[in-house]
Amino acid sequence: MIMLNKKSCINCDERDLVKHNEEINKILGELRKLDNYDCVVLHKYQDIGHRNKDLQVININLWDIYELAELADFKNGVDFLIDDEGFLNLSVYGQTYKLGGESHFIHAVFKIIPHDEDLNFLNISEFILEGKPIRFSDKQLNKKKKSTIALLSEYKEKVINNNTIKKDSQIKEKGEER
Repeated sequence: MIMLNKKSCINCDERDLVKHNEEINKILGELRKLDNYDCVVLHKYQDIGHRNKDLQVININLWDIYELAELADFKNGVDFLIDDEGFLNLSVYGQTYKLGGESHFIHAVFKIIPHDEDLNFLNISEFILEGKPIRFSDKQLNKKKKSTIALLSEYKEKVINNNTIKKDSQIKEKGEER
């Protein structure tokens, strides 16, 4: 991962925090230069006390991503990062808690995946880092549609096992109790 801030907010003193907030505002300003793409956001907790919570999927516009921090506890600040897949991540640090005699931050990460109207994921990392044009991400959804026959073949055994017709049952005559 590439940290877009010079220093993580959890390691900042008061003087560093002013600089950190300026960096956050600069990143948000750069994002406003882009189209207001629709984004799929994957929200997952990273800290030991909350990491077993289910992944949440959120839809939001690119220009509104800073509002994601409000969905989590952000008492101790936020950082921006670019992950190994080239997607922007908002790392949010909340209050501390004790677990097993150790202190931990509530730590949530929002993976921000912008896409175009055809659901092609967009790589904005090169724009943020180097001012290069937006390109399609190397990571894409599998959009290949299967034919009905292919789907039936794939699920044939499952259908046969779950919905078998009793061949040995006797046919009831008209008017007989069924």
